[in-house]
Amino acid sequence: MSVKAKHFYRRALPDSCVDFASPEGKKMFTEALLEGNASIFFKLSSQFRTQDDPAFCGLSSLVMILNALEVDPGKVFNGYYPVKPRKVWMAPWRFYHETMLDCCVPVDNIKKVGLTLAQVSCLASCNRLSSEMHHAAETEDSITSFRRDVLRSVRGDDVVILASYNRAVLSQTGTGHFSPVAAYHAASDKVLLLDVARFKYPPHWVDLRLFHAAMCSIDRASEKSRGYLNLSLIPNTRPLLMFGLRACVTSSEPQLALACRRFSQCFTDFAISCKPSESFCPKQCSDVETCTLEAVKSITTELRATTPAKLLLSSSVAALLFAFPFDADVPVTSRASRLITLLDAERKSFSIDTLNEIDLLRQQVSTVMCTCKLPMKFD
Repeated sequence: MSVKAKHFYRRALPDSCVDFASPEGKKMFTEALLEGNASIFFKLSSQFRTQDDPAFCGLSSLVMILNALEVDPGKVFNGYYPVKPRKVWMAPWRFYHETMLDCCVPVDNIKKVGLTLAQVSCLASCNRLSSEMHHAAETEDSITSFRRDVLRSVRGDDVVILASYNRAVLSQTGTGHFSPVAAYHAASDKVLLLDVARFKYPPHWVDLRLFHAAMCSIDRASEKSRGYLNLSLIPNTRPLLMFGLRACVTSSEPQLALACRRFSQCFTDFAISCKPSESFCPKQCSDVETCTLEAVKSITTELRATTPAKLLLSSSVAALLFAFPFDADVPVTSRASRLITLLDAERKSFSIDTLNEIDLLRQQVSTVMCTCKLPMKFD
């Protein structure tokens, strides 16, 4: 008795898409190139890759973009593939790989549930990219803005559009997917997608309006519409060295709750309750605001003295205080609002590198909190 295994090798593109390698696709690319609407294609195609896992479309697209924009990860990856014990990169080469993107969302979680647009934006920001996020809307203004951003991207070589869309709207099999936009054909109003699922579909052209409609579909994970990111390298920055959420802090594991409890133990009593915490103020101050200022200055001094080689837990928690996404709409009279004012004043004395790390940490914390639906308001 024989058992027939089910295999897939490529799929036929639907009529809504034009194969890049077809005669029509080649003609469209030639015309787009002559119009100056395919400049970014060369950088992207030089780093075009196939996703290593069915859920890695967002990761692989981002890796392609990071390498295309020549972002130096600042570290050598000596790890392994999750499945096969095979070395990927060895010193002295520095090059992005999917398993190196381990902030914001653990790689193991991505394999299970994929990524939202906000999570990809967080990963991009943690790796020295400026990430401008746009959720698509079913309006003419949204389509016009998208077309404008596409033209800005394809006519240069320093901005890449990474889109999140629903394959089903394009009559393709599957649902949520990520692809970078590599060119634009004006006569047909089509965009060229470099689909990292190359085992499934080849690069293809698709009508811009139809593609925008695919971005308007609701992502059930975020309960928001899909959309796109404008990604570009932020000059004169460095990778995260001191602070950052790693893969051990997740939305589905107890470490996140532990981290939140640790933060609460250190700061919540002082920032929220009616009496100062003795851990911040060993002497019972009658002037609460003066006590707050003393505490913040003490934390600031410790944070300034922190080096990557001598990172203490207390310094990490201090960084979390400065990076925590307090609700900006809390009443002016609240203790949290006064604390925010003092923190903002102290931040002005930090170096650009430290501010960059704290800002990125804030985005990571926000992303994790949104994922696990934790309240972000401190009252």
